[in-house]
Amino acid sequence: MKKTLVVILSLMLLLPSTSVFAAGDQPSAWSKDTIQRGIDLGIVPERLQSNYADPITREEFAELLVNVAFKKLEMVERSYEWTKEMVLEKVTIDQPFEDTDLDHVKLAYIIGSVNGTSDTTFSPDTYITREQAAQMLMNTIHKSSILLYATKEEMGYSDYNQIGEWAKPAVSAAYTLGLMQGYNGQFMPRKHITREQAIVTIIRVLDYAKYITLQLRGDITAYAWFDDLTYNVGKDYVYVSYEDKGELSHSNKELRNIWFRTPLTSSASYDHEQAIFLYAFHSNLLNTYYTWISQAALKGEGAKVDYGYMIVETFTEDYILKFTLKDNPGYFNALAGHVYGYPKVEIDPKPIN
Repeated sequence: MKKTLVVILSLMLLLPSTSVFAAGDQPSAWSKDTIQRGIDLGIVPERLQSNYADPITREEFAELLVNVAFKKLEMVERSYEWTKEMVLEKVTIDQPFEDTDLDHVKLAYIIGSVNGTSDTTFSPDTYITREQAAQMLMNTIHKSSILLYATKEEMGYSDYNQIGEWAKPAVSAAYTLGLMQGYNGQFMPRKHITREQAIVTIIRVLDYAKYITLQLRGDITAYAWFDDLTYNVGKDYVYVSYEDKGELSHSNKELRNIWFRTPLTSSASYDHEQAIFLYAFHSNLLNTYYTWISQAALKGEGAKVDYGYMIVETFTEDYILKFTLKDNPGYFNALAGHVYGYPKVEIDPKPIN
């Protein structure tokens, strides 16, 4: 009998992992395989593995977004990458929500997926609509994805005029990326998105969207190996602080290598704070092309520059860098050219005296 049990258990271990959907609680045939894949990858938490036809709440969708974002970071396979725990340790939300303390909601806010329903509330149990889901998706992945806005004619939605003006950039971009494309010629913007629809959409993010570096508030690139930096975030800003721990940090070692390999600084004495300005946020500051911040940093001076979608200040009284995001329609994008807005405008930074 014991030998029989051992054989049975051995055979079970060789079988592919499967999830048993509860009787009467099966997802639709069109979504079943994709949902199973999301479960196997650890993107779909156990609490969302049922009631698939139910509408999904704000905090449930936030958890799916956070899980897929960190899964994509994990797939990059860098030697030094963010974990959820590291982000929560290094990033402070200056005005936390009063109606939820869930870590995945904090993370969703930090990476820019979600905003509050007011300055102090998140409304975690509120159901979200399809246009809200589109906006949350694009809030998360716009900077690193090849973002193009489909036209009204290209989308061909008969209910296009029902889409809120605030949601049209997200709906258009989500269509182009193949994340959300409607049904029977309609987008149904104000219809609640169900759990199974949300899960399938999130797996499309895994397959079609690019997310290779953590983005604070959706726009500001933050690499984990800058281990001596901390961040404060609010709805429209990211502030960066440098913590001198009195020891040679990983950040210091890496930036020294970059400093002495780069013509701009190779002949200068190494200065760690200047190196942070010059190289830690290059994808945002574009300081190889626009030199105001670089020139000021090499002199140990502060600078203030308007990038169209944000204003950047360096060497302020309390922070080494301040990114203040503007309330423009549309998104900042790097892969489709350094552009922002809806319709897109090329970035043309200008110093502010």
